[in-house]
Amino acid sequence: MWTPAAARTRSTFFDGQGFGDGMGVVVVTGMGAVSSLGSGVAAHRDALWRGRTGIRPITRFDTSSLGTQLGAMWPEWEGRVQPEPGRDRDLFETAESFPLHELAICAAREAWSQASPKADPKRVALVFGTCFGQGFEEFSAVALRIAAALEIEGPSITISTACSSSTNAIGLARDLLSCGHADVVVAGGADTLLREAVAGFSALGVLSQVPCAPFSEPVGTTLGEGAGFLVLERSDDASRRGAPNLGSIHGYGLSADGFHETTPDPSGSGISRAIRSALVDANWLAREVDFVSAHATGTANNDHVEWTAILRELARAVPVSGSKGHLGHTQGASGVLELIVALVCHREGRVPPTLHFRGPRSGCPSDPIADLEPRPMTVARALKLSAAFGGANAVLAYGCGEVPANAPRPRAHVVLEGVGVVGPAGTFRLADAVSLRGASNVGACREVDVDALGLNPRLDRSSRWLSAAAVIALEATRGSREQTGLFVGATRMPEESSRKCTDSIRQRGVAGTSASAFARMSVNAPTGSCSAALGLLGPTSTLSIGEGSGLLAIALAADWLAARQDASAIVAGAVSEPYGALPDEAEGAVCVALGRSFAPPRASLVVAAWAIAGPKDARACVERTTLAGKVGGVIVDGARALVDDARQWVTLDGEIGVVAGSELWGESEAVRSAAMVAFAASLLSAGRARSILIVSERGASSIALVLTREDDR
Repeated sequence: MWTPAAARTRSTFFDGQGFGDGMGVVVVTGMGAVSSLGSGVAAHRDALWRGRTGIRPITRFDTSSLGTQLGAMWPEWEGRVQPEPGRDRDLFETAESFPLHELAICAAREAWSQASPKADPKRVALVFGTCFGQGFEEFSAVALRIAAALEIEGPSITISTACSSSTNAIGLARDLLSCGHADVVVAGGADTLLREAVAGFSALGVLSQVPCAPFSEPVGTTLGEGAGFLVLERSDDASRRGAPNLGSIHGYGLSADGFHETTPDPSGSGISRAIRSALVDANWLAREVDFVSAHATGTANNDHVEWTAILRELARAVPVSGSKGHLGHTQGASGVLELIVALVCHREGRVPPTLHFRGPRSGCPSDPIADLEPRPMTVARALKLSAAFGGANAVLAYGCGEVPANAPRPRAHVVLEGVGVVGPAGTFRLADAVSLRGASNVGACREVDVDALGLNPRLDRSSRWLSAAAVIALEATRGSREQTGLFVGATRMPEESSRKCTDSIRQRGVAGTSASAFARMSVNAPTGSCSAALGLLGPTSTLSIGEGSGLLAIALAADWLAARQDASAIVAGAVSEPYGALPDEAEGAVCVALGRSFAPPRASLVVAAWAIAGPKDARACVERTTLAGKVGGVIVDGARALVDDARQWVTLDGEIGVVAGSELWGESEAVRSAAMVAFAASLLSAGRARSILIVSERGASSIALVLTREDDR
């Protein structure tokens, strides 16, 4: 029988004390990059100093009916062709010639080799960002292939927030290290250049017929592909073993525009909030920022909005550059590749140039480092900006050289205030979520009353279900919607919008791609739609570990609220719209509303602790959540043997016993683990127990979380 003697420093506790920001700066000890500029960081440095672009004519598929003939392609794949889809070959199969893991592993191995970390493989995590995954279908599966290639045995997390994915991934990696969930994290992202992506962006009218010219003329972007990875470690650990310090990550910010599927908020307020959040997280003053690596897509809306936000938050015209003239828009890999380019330059006392600049556009910086090669300049503190479809913004505060560590900050208590469940058995709130056990939560989701909930009936199914669950979860909260965030577990693109986009291509060819369906088919599209529908403008993220994704989203949202003050509440949960028609599948959404309290909560449901470990390692998670030594019940999701194992891991102090997640929800990669939290909250609220342990080990990571009920004493 395990007892609560496990090391406290290996889990996150929300007790108002905390240790999250007292562990020193997180440093970069390895970097790896592949893109149209070549393979390896050295090839990228050479291209920068030669003023060479990787943009060239696309030869892997026919571009005659598209809005451009240009792309930025990895030279190693020269000569490969993407077949045309047909009756016997779907879009996923046409992408087989361009395996995303091949691209990603090449970059990850370079970073790993340079860092040469010495950590226990079970204490090494991977955080992987991607926009389209492998052929628009595989997401967390790609992360597992990368982890296997590096022989990583710790958690594997996939972030899919469209073009801000890898920037978000690096920020999350910093958190995993700061909170002691890992000793080394490999973080980055990758995406490939496929016909359907070019067709979708072409349908949106944002591609340029000449190489991308950020902040200049003509307007438009050029799509590319690539992969970039960083190896991150705590500075004390890195210095003890004499590892290189290639840069440092001091903070990050996330926000939602809540404005439009593809167009950024023209006021720039969304990016402004992310910049402000990153500066506060890093404990920096705006005047201390030396340089900004902008997202700078070359499109009219993005470039102007970004510059507006930079001026508003930094209150002066700092040097700004964009690297897409060299790299093209590498989608989910853009953030990490552009950060690597910047760090390469900073280490030699320079800043990267903005290639193809032919003079400023109105509302853009007048001096965006418009040189052919990196310009001499010393940079100590800088920002990396990313903005994405669905209004998902991410900003990193990073350093080069010696920058003081962040001061320790107290951690708040995190309380669970509401539950919203939308599924095959109907709609449930906190009080009645106990009825999930025994309800028939298998099959098609029951339709929700959008009029009664104040929702737009034109939302696609995933967006409608997620928004309905979020509205219900928020019923008992009083916080500002602008200060409320949204963290969502999702494992695939929304089926309805993906099918409409696919059908448009099959019926009319790539030139007839539906722009509206393409805009709604990213994994984070329901998150963006929900943010806009409900006005949730705080930190936002969409993540996947396969099964268990909903539980992880809830845990990470709790971490955010415990450590930071840029959100008063976060809605967290999951949505699933299965593609198949298996009899045990279930579709729908589950959300919980989390709030923050700096005083010991009374008469509240509290997220007391959580931990994460590698696949099939639930016991390690339980041992790190030391409050789970004696609990009123356990809810588990995993192989049948896990139910029996769970009885040996804890002392059960109540009538609930051990409940299998399959008793609450049918097969659903993301949602079932969130339904387990909703069920536990309802049991606690009804006074059936004082604490419940929730465990999942069916995904790319194992997760354990403890909920407790604090009586009004």
